[in-house]
Amino acid sequence: MNKGETMGGTMVLRARHWVAGLILLPVLLLAVAVGYLAWIAKIAEPRYDGDVWLPGLTAPVTIRYGPHAVPTIEADDLADLLFAQGYAVASERMWQMDLMRRLAGGRLAEVMGPEALAADRLFRTIGLGVAARASLADLDEAHRRMLADYARGVNAYQEQARGRLPLEYRLAGFAPAPWRPEDSLVIGAYMAWILSFNARAELTYLNLAARLGNERAAELFPTDEGIRAPAPHPDLPRLDPDLAGALGQTIDRLARLPARFGLPMPGAASNGWALAGERTRDGQALLANDPHLAASMPGIWYLLELESPEIHVAGAALPGVPFVMIGHNDDLAWGFATTMADTQDLFLERVTADGAHVERPDGRPEAIRERIERIPVAGWDAPDELIVRSTSHGVILNPVLGAGTGTAMDLPAVDTGFLLTLRWTTDVPDRAFAGLQRLNMATSLADARAAILDFRHVSQTLLLAHRDGGIGWQVSGRLPVRKTGDGVFPSPGWAAGVGWGSYVPPDENPGGIGPPDQVLIAANHRIGTLDDSGRVGRVWMAPYRAQRIAELLATDRPLGAEDLVAMQFDRVAIEARRYHQALARLVPDLQRLDPTAAVIAERLLAWDGEMNPASPEAALAVLLEPALYRALFGPALGDELTTQLMALSTSSYSPLLEAVRSGRSSFWDDGGGQVAVWTRALRIAAEEAAGRRLDQVRTLSFPHAFDRIPWIGRLFSVGPIGLGGGSQTVNVAKAAPHDPGRILFIPSLRVVYTPGDWGRTRGSMPLGQSGHRLSRYRTDQLDDWLSGRTYPWPWHGPAPEQTIGTARLHPRD
Repeated sequence: MNKGETMGGTMVLRARHWVAGLILLPVLLLAVAVGYLAWIAKIAEPRYDGDVWLPGLTAPVTIRYGPHAVPTIEADDLADLLFAQGYAVASERMWQMDLMRRLAGGRLAEVMGPEALAADRLFRTIGLGVAARASLADLDEAHRRMLADYARGVNAYQEQARGRLPLEYRLAGFAPAPWRPEDSLVIGAYMAWILSFNARAELTYLNLAARLGNERAAELFPTDEGIRAPAPHPDLPRLDPDLAGALGQTIDRLARLPARFGLPMPGAASNGWALAGERTRDGQALLANDPHLAASMPGIWYLLELESPEIHVAGAALPGVPFVMIGHNDDLAWGFATTMADTQDLFLERVTADGAHVERPDGRPEAIRERIERIPVAGWDAPDELIVRSTSHGVILNPVLGAGTGTAMDLPAVDTGFLLTLRWTTDVPDRAFAGLQRLNMATSLADARAAILDFRHVSQTLLLAHRDGGIGWQVSGRLPVRKTGDGVFPSPGWAAGVGWGSYVPPDENPGGIGPPDQVLIAANHRIGTLDDSGRVGRVWMAPYRAQRIAELLATDRPLGAEDLVAMQFDRVAIEARRYHQALARLVPDLQRLDPTAAVIAERLLAWDGEMNPASPEAALAVLLEPALYRALFGPALGDELTTQLMALSTSSYSPLLEAVRSGRSSFWDDGGGQVAVWTRALRIAAEEAAGRRLDQVRTLSFPHAFDRIPWIGRLFSVGPIGLGGGSQTVNVAKAAPHDPGRILFIPSLRVVYTPGDWGRTRGSMPLGQSGHRLSRYRTDQLDDWLSGRTYPWPWHGPAPEQTIGTARLHPRD
């Protein structure tokens, strides 16, 4: 080999090294970046063991962490206890708490820029921040001090965590602002908003009525099995199609906005049932509860135990809010189910020629009131200015229909000649925080029922079980007394006799102690007779979960806690029986018209109705629902309006279920008759199912606020996960029929309380305690939640062998 060949070989080798280096360099830089981000994520996690010195404490506080990082917080007085609760919850959920208060208060654009401005304009218009400030002013000094104690704990965490905030803050490029007492109340106001109903249905009604007319559109809003909605107001005008189209977009945005930020959406539900000691094996009361909320990352609840000389309580807290929302103390346990009370009404207003007034029936114009909201927007030199207008019938929604954000999220402005106003109970200051504190410290069923009446903005059914074996219930919330009508549909503001006169006196809200059969069930269904429930509302969810719970409880043998745990995982769909009854009537006609459709029907008739994840028939049933919706209602409504109608089924009894149950609907003829409608739907559903199992058709995801960001979203969200259960099963997995493959609402926790021995209370949550990306406690409960396993909730702290660490908080001067 000559010298030239040697030099050439060396140059080639060096070139290869350079190429390898150039290839390797980005890989090394990426590895360094990933390692740096992982380090940031890990140092942000809380310390479960050791000593921490914090300004604001008056005496040491001990936090013992048990399995799943569930803390038992022990303090010498209530002020330090709430301080430590704020500190501990913020150390795991600061990002979630921050986004919740910003979304509810209309302050997201301040840190996230113009993309979030539509959400801010919506919630500034609704006025949750205004309501929270009014509620804070209405509280007595003692309760304002409790909120301040909690806020000081959150801010102590922020100060102590400088330089090691959660990873999301590093990626988003901002830091949390100091926590204020009103922030806790605005989170409560947001939960009241998502648990209030009928505004969305009224908007949808206006949209459908533009196509069908008022009377026929009303047929699409049955209130319960065999019960039609009352007629709309005779003076309600038929809106023009342009407005209807804008309303349709508004409905979609109202539903989707919170989910875009990984936060709970409207449309929640719940199961709860209680047994008095006469019905149980040990003679002690039992209470089961599983509130249904939208899946999100992190989950909505944080488990803990609080103990001081003034209070001893354990359960699920709402991050950002002091005390325990769902839980028990030494004497009694409590849970909640949404009552489905109608506390929202929509009014149409006619504007006078000067544009500054609306018409009233007595001939006198009413002046439109205004307030100005200035919304800071990241990257903008000046804040966005929003003029919020209102009348005696509520806040005017029209501004959220028109341009204002300068983005693709704007909705078209429509010159209709009408204003749309929303009336809600927020004109009365809420005292829910005072009620929550009283509930946490209640010692009797009567005390707890009285405490919940301070929940003015949100209507919930409180279920109670006492250690003396008794059970009770109480409906919360201010229930409007309407001058005329039922509030199911919008009303013309210029007509005589419309509007709200007053509220039902709180002590007249439905409730009681110890029913004759010693069983209480609340599953968002109609409670009592139509006359009894009429003052609460006229819109309920399907009764099937309640019916199935009653079936499971209808036994002569005494029941134990393990029986209630098993009931919470029941997947039998009662509505499948309604489908069976309808198909059994139609099979002979199907065989004559379309033998293939008859074969598909026979498959469903042979199915036992259990929404097992491995069941192909359950998958077929899930896909049959949207196919039936479109085959039955599509000819009259078109695809867009049919989709809007389907979206309502997550929060009300659907017209499809009533048509299937009764066999009666004027819409059958639009589709060529029942046999023709069923034939098309069965064929379409079978083709889409194509032998797939239920868990291959429907999946569950837990979206994070970053979910929509390419690549990054996958790192923070959880799922998709194939899942069993259905929209009407006790073990709920609720999806909207127009999007049957995406499960939206799930049991956000499950718990069975055992007042005879609080140490036997058991439950589980879908994800975990921590919101930190790399924490071992971020999703450590998911497998248990999916498989039906539960674990003991803390009481008197974890056993020594189960303690993962003890943190000691000390005062710092």
